[in-house]
Formats: sequence, C-alpha cells, structure tokens
Amino acid sequence: MKQMADTFYTKIPTLSDSELLDYVQNCSKYKFEAVKATMGELRKRGYNLSADDLQRIQENFSHQTNFKPYYFGLKARVLRFAAITVLVVGLCSSVIIYLNAPPPSPNPLGYDPLDTKKSLRALELYGGTLNVLATEFTEWFDGLWHGKELAFTLAFITVALASFCWFLATHPPSDLDTDVGGEKDSSGIGL
Repeated sequence: MKQMADTFYTKIPTLSDSELLDYVQNCSKYKFEAVKATMGELRKRGYNLSADDLQRIQENFSHQTNFKPYYFGLKARVLRFAAITVLVVGLCSSVIIYLNAPPPSPNPLGYDPLDTKKSLRALELYGGTLNVLATEFTEWFDGLWHGKELAFTLAFITVALASFCWFLATHPPSDLDTDVGGEKDSSGIGL
C-alpha cells in the first residue's frame, strides 16, 4: 500500500518539542522553509529561542537564500546572460529586417478579393460568421511573417522571451513540497 507523502507544513505540528528543537539546533541539515515553519510552531507553543540560536539561524538562512537554484540545469546568472543576449540579438535583427524590408507588392488583380462585399457574403453564406473571422485571422497571421510586420513580430517575440528568461533568473523555484533534508520519520514519510 502506497502512502501519500505529507509536506513538512502538515508534519511539523505533530512533532514533539525535542524534535522541533533538533530542527533549530541543526538548522544546516534542513531546508530554509522547514526551519522557518519550525520556528513558527515553537512560537505558537510559547517557546522563545535564544539570541544565539536566532543569530546562528540567521547566518544559515542568509547562506541558503544567497544560493540560486538551477532551472533546467542552468544557473541564474546564465539565464540573466541569456535574457540580455536574446534581447540584444533579437532587437538588432528586428531593426535590420525593418530597414531592409521591401515594400509590399501590389495584388496582381489590383484589389484584394477579400475586401469586396460579394466575397465576404459568399464566405459567410457557405461557412457562417466563423468562416469570415477565420479567414480574416488567417490573412492577419500570414501578414505577420512578411516585410516590416516581420520586424515587429520578431521584436515582440524577443521581448517576451527575454522577459521570461529574466523572470526565471530572478524568481527561484520553490521546493515547498519536497523532502526536508532527506530526513524520514519512523513511518517512512519525509519530514
């Protein structure tokens, strides 16, 4: 029978005072969130930590919070560098495309058939309003990949991708639901 693992937030209130004090005394063995939750539980139980304990925990926490975890095997500084590189290369490419884009070629018919009321009525008659909207969307989307519109599309994608990389670099992942320090209690559930 498979047991569901509890997070330390549900496990810590069930621990005895001596087990909670072990978290405080050996805070370097446990994760930041577990020790923080333990301190909150001890405060709820009326136990005040000594100034030495608080100083040691503070030093340990400052060491742990300065550590930036990995995303997909990449450090935060690599992601920041990637964000800046993507932004510079993408925006420079957008400017080059914009400056070198030829003007749009005229329609060989002299007009766009989709601009006439007759063709729009025929589209609506055979496929309904959704057909007209789908055709207009397709025309718009196809237009994004040619000429000066391509430069604007590339600039938008560049800013979005660089922002995403920067966000990942500045917001470390949360390990709230992971085992704390690899410790197991007698039932085998991670603390």
